[in-house]
Formats: sequence, structure tokens, C-alpha cells
Amino acid sequence: MSSSTVVVGLPGGLSRTLTTELGAVTVAPGSELPANIKCAVIVVDPCPPPVDAVALSGDDWRRLVDEPMWRTLTALQGARAGFSAGGRIVVVVPTIGMAGAPGLVAYTTAVEGIRAMVKSAARQWASQGIGANLVAVPLSMFSDDTAAAGHLTAAAVTVDSTLIHTVAESVKFLLRSDLDHLAGETIVADGGSVMLP
Repeated sequence: MSSSTVVVGLPGGLSRTLTTELGAVTVAPGSELPANIKCAVIVVDPCPPPVDAVALSGDDWRRLVDEPMWRTLTALQGARAGFSAGGRIVVVVPTIGMAGAPGLVAYTTAVEGIRAMVKSAARQWASQGIGANLVAVPLSMFSDDTAAAGHLTAAAVTVDSTLIHTVAESVKFLLRSDLDHLAGETIVADGGSVMLP
């Protein structure tokens, strides 16, 4: 990749590693993107601590669902506005949205809402030469809480040392400008914990 690629995300291991692997620049959510970008990678918010759904208040819901979705929407809009002639967007999400987990109803809702948002953006912007896709990764890349990440079946590939390489290569693949017919797709790069049909 090149500096025409931007990674939008909160400071942390996943955003930092993707920035390095892609030769990109990092931008905090809500910040202005550099001029002349061709590719944008958006890393969604980290996983909050688990909380029973019965204990969620309206304020909790806004903080845990509405705000992360809004940040992702504005990042998508910023990327779209920053492209001069077509471009590629990849949103990195945890697999939790597809599988669910105890205590993470709000986070799961936000992540699946973001997946639907990216699919809709892909459909809307494809005719303008803009591709939008997703890479879903283990929840452990968004949370230090091993209990929250332990809700899935064991991965078929258990060598975690190569996981970030797989994630970065999946993102690179989806950023390719010659893949017009991949639109709104999700590549699951989690070693086989979540296997979709």
C-alpha cells in the first residue's frame, strides 16, 4: 500500500499494526483525512466490558450502540468525500456480531449495524467506483477480556502469532482496485472459529 491509504481508528494495537503493515497513515475518528487518499481502512471501536442486557439504560445504549455506529458512519462519509476518483474502503470488525455473546448485546448490535451500513454503502457507491467490504477478526483483537472472547468454538488454526499477518493480507486483498465485483462482502479471518456458509 502507500501513504494514499489511511487507517481510521482509536490508538491501539490493531490500528497501529495495520498502519505499519499497509504503509498507511493513522487518523483518529472524527479527524480530517489527508488529501488524495485512495484507500481507507476503518477499525471499529474496542469491545466494552460485558454487561447484562437487563442492566442497560438508554444512556448506555447511546454510548455503546449509537455512538460507535455514528463514528463509523462519519468515517465512511469522510473516506467517500476524500476520494477524487473511486477508491476502496475496508471496515475491520470483530466476529462477535455474527455469533453473539453473553453480556455483549449492545456491542453485538453495533457491530452488526455497522456491517449492514457497509453493505448499504457498497451498494450505493459501487457505481461511482468505490468498493466497500469488511474483514471480521477475533474479538480478542478488540478486547483484553479473555472471558468475553471465549464464547466461540476453538479456532481450527491455533497459531495466534500469524493471525495479524492474515488480517493485514485480507485487508490488502480487499483494497485492490481491480476487484470491482467484491462489494459488501465480509472475509472472516479468525482461524475458523466462525465459519459462514
